[in-house]
Amino acid sequence: MAGFRDVLKDYGIDVVEVAYSLDGLIDRFLEVKPDVLVIDVRFDSKGCGENGLDVCEELLARDPSAKIIVFSQFDDQYIIERSYKLGVLAFVRKDESTEVLNEAINTVAQGKEYFSPEIARLLAWSAVKDRNPNRLLDENEMRAFSLAADGASMTEIATAMDLSTKTIGHLMKGVKAKLGVESQADITKLAIRHGITTTALKTKS
Repeated sequence: MAGFRDVLKDYGIDVVEVAYSLDGLIDRFLEVKPDVLVIDVRFDSKGCGENGLDVCEELLARDPSAKIIVFSQFDDQYIIERSYKLGVLAFVRKDESTEVLNEAINTVAQGKEYFSPEIARLLAWSAVKDRNPNRLLDENEMRAFSLAADGASMTEIATAMDLSTKTIGHLMKGVKAKLGVESQADITKLAIRHGITTTALKTKS
């Protein structure tokens, strides 16, 4: 964001402060009270396990009036949708023009949501096309899906989830129906597409 300070100044926008870590960011925001917070999804949190969206969620819980723009190189629809659901008012990709960022800042400063043409297109397309496991599956289904994507057999999934193979069979049948997939290869491809990581199976030696 520091590199955008001079660019935004040309638009009459004053960057009052630049943060290089999530640590203490919320307290600092509440102290400085900027009109708009622009935050990256991927942010150095010094091993605390948080990311930009976690901070957005916590900040909005403490100050629902906070006006936030997520500024990121990632445009996964799940990240975009989660941003808006949390109460973020705009999502801007880093490869979009500075004019888009300027429009977003000015719109959000008025307390309004902003959708760039590209983000609006992605959201519209996902609404009719995508089968995102993050959105469509419940917790148990997501766990089974992740294990299957990692190559686990029905028996291994049943063991990992402490359920019967019959229950897992029914569970996976529902997962495949919701996602419109048939084979384990399809499941793996879908997991990779949506950046879903799996937890390694623990087996007895």
